[in-house]
Amino acid sequence: MATQLTQGLWQIDCQTRDRPNVYLVGKDGDWTLVDAGWPGDERTVRDGLTEAGIRPETIDRVLLTHYDADHVGTLARLTPALDAPVYIHHAEAPYLTGERLPPWTARNGLETLHRLYYRRMTLPNLPIRPLQDGDQIGGFDAVHTPGHTPGHTVFYHEETDATFLGDLAFAIGESLRPSGRFSSYDRRQIPESIRRLLAQIPEFEYVCPGHGPSLTNGSYHLTHLVE
Repeated sequence: MATQLTQGLWQIDCQTRDRPNVYLVGKDGDWTLVDAGWPGDERTVRDGLTEAGIRPETIDRVLLTHYDADHVGTLARLTPALDAPVYIHHAEAPYLTGERLPPWTARNGLETLHRLYYRRMTLPNLPIRPLQDGDQIGGFDAVHTPGHTPGHTVFYHEETDATFLGDLAFAIGESLRPSGRFSSYDRRQIPESIRRLLAQIPEFEYVCPGHGPSLTNGSYHLTHLVE
């Protein structure tokens, strides 16, 4: 199901496993997909795009907050109709190109599952564009926010006044929770990444997490995590 949060901003609610969110942002023929769900979310993502009146072939770019399979998996299944560059932090781009596999260690052994999943998962046959902290891509500002993963990146879109958190924090009801110890490479980096994000973008209306509902008054909810 796709929900329109505001003009030019849609949230697609995936249904598999941890129910990741996919976001569609744009207007006037310029469209960005933010994150992509599990491989098994293909039907949900396709249906969500249809509800928003968009076809995969009209998407201009894909932004990935990080490399976890629940944020990447659907991309290969949307091709060849989807034919757009994929932007991800340079530290994690080699996983998408197949040059490297995620490490065995980290996240209290959880990373072993990601490595095994990447061995089985079909990677997207799309141009992979490594990005840096501070890059601007199609109206989005990239802010490096390590902790959940080393290259984790949050994207801010000024026109919709929305910040796409990935797994920096997730939403439960009307509040946010920071990425936890078992799901993060280094939980100690999470508060600092949140503070750094707020220093660069102190006010924004919509906070769009990788899991859970999107919230209004977004900067308030995020600030509350580090007060």
